Amino acid sequence: MLARNIHKSYGGKEILRGVSLQVGQSQKAALVGSNGAGKSTLLKILAGFDNPDTGSIQLNGERIGYLPQEIKIDSQETVRNYLKRVGEISKMESRMAELEHNLNDPEKMKEYGELQSQYLHLDGYAFDHRMEAILQGFGLSSISVTRTLSSLSGGQKSKVALAGLLLQKFDLLLLDEPTNNLDLPAIIWLENFLQNTGVSCLIVSHDRRFLDKLVSKVFEIDWFERDINEYSGSYSDYLDYREAKIRREQEQYEAQEREKKRLATSVRQKKQWAERGSKQTTTDNDKYVRGYRRDQSAKVAQSAKSIERQIEQMDEIEVTKQRPKLVIPLVADNSEAKHAIAVENVCVRRSNGFQLGPVNLQINYGMRIGIIGPNGSGKSTLLKVISGECKPTSGRVTVGLSLNFGNLMQAHENMSREKSIFDFFHDNSVTNKERVYFMLSKFHFSAEDAKKKVGNLSPGERARVLLALFSALSVNVLLLDEPTNHLDFEVIEALERTLADYPGIVVFVSHDRYFLQMAKPTDLFIINDGNIKPLVDYDSYISSLTSEAKKLMASLP
Repeated sequence: MLARNIHKSYGGKEILRGVSLQVGQSQKAALVGSNGAGKSTLLKILAGFDNPDTGSIQLNGERIGYLPQEIKIDSQETVRNYLKRVGEISKMESRMAELEHNLNDPEKMKEYGELQSQYLHLDGYAFDHRMEAILQGFGLSSISVTRTLSSLSGGQKSKVALAGLLLQKFDLLLLDEPTNNLDLPAIIWLENFLQNTGVSCLIVSHDRRFLDKLVSKVFEIDWFERDINEYSGSYSDYLDYREAKIRREQEQYEAQEREKKRLATSVRQKKQWAERGSKQTTTDNDKYVRGYRRDQSAKVAQSAKSIERQIEQMDEIEVTKQRPKLVIPLVADNSEAKHAIAVENVCVRRSNGFQLGPVNLQINYGMRIGIIGPNGSGKSTLLKVISGECKPTSGRVTVGLSLNFGNLMQAHENMSREKSIFDFFHDNSVTNKERVYFMLSKFHFSAEDAKKKVGNLSPGERARVLLALFSALSVNVLLLDEPTNHLDFEVIEALERTLADYPGIVVFVSHDRYFLQMAKPTDLFIINDGNIKPLVDYDSYISSLTSEAKKLMASLP
């Protein structure tokens, strides 16, 4: 696929300016940039779901599959019927069955032959086996394929939608945050699947380890120029090269500025010497000395002009523009009473068979609790129980009086989409206008942005608004459910730096392997089949998941 000179504007605001990129056969590439840089917009244009204002997209017969960031599949259709429909297997089977009654007709015979070729290309005769293997890779083997889509959880729907893409054998996949809503086993399986297939991929993802495992090229949308910078290598290679490039440019710029200053000083001194020499007086008997001094002054003045021209002719060294480094000004409310959270014999039971517990945790002030586990195991439910949003079936949670919660998950779900950012702060007890603008500015929002409706923000921008609110409220307990979902790398790295010095309580759920490493949990737990236990050897756990993923890949036809 080749995209040339793509331009796109919304409401007079230029999003993409002259973007060009090429993804080669079997190539895996990353598309990176800050929230709001236009990554999702570009993927929609490349997928044909939006039109560029100008520019062209050249395809050589490639079939393109697209996974949007926010997936909406919610019907009474069964999992099996959905997967067969989106893969056009059902349609082909139905049409071939019709044609089988009229194979004496040359036109019908020709159509039947073409359909059968497509059916064979999609492994139609092995569809059920491939479907079961891919669903197993995503950890859905326990979900009946006769279940309706509407009965699935959000994470399960995401996995089914992604399975539908993989079953269709596209030539190019455009994936917008494919690891969102996937648990660790599913992410590692997806890595193995994409590594071992010839499909080309253009991937937008916050998962640095995922990108490092897959990509050999990085396309960066420049925030200022709105065009594309291209880098060869892994995501880490891109970071190293970009950092070294900016450092080198800065060093060259500073060296040039020092040279300019030195030359400017020389010019000033020479002009002073020339001026003094031209004004010196001598007796009439010293006319030869007078002439000599005038000549010397003229030469010095000429030398000064020559140096000035040298300064003017210097090529200006440009340093790559960077947005101001994001700093999350989160200072925990420093109450004298360092209260704790006690989770005592907590059990949650639901009519659909879900069960969690018993859970016993003593979370003292300053502790950093990390929780991992498969989708649907109860990780988010436990956070909701701790926050008070969900009442346990039995047991109790005791929260110290001095603790002030910042719940990224709960607040994200409950944000009123019709309210402006400013009104959202006001509704959450931050009423001082100057303080609201100050906090928003720290998260790269302008005073004009404060008037925007929450519903018009991207998921990543909404998360930044919440972090700004938590900073304004000085929360001393952070509950983070998949905090890296929807955030760009700049915000994730700022959050990691903040957590390194945060003195309060942090309880987080994450599937992001790099974030798990950087967050440095004091205690790491795994929830499986409703039971919670300490995870003593994280590296061995990851190794076991990788081995299992390879076994599952070997079972694919």
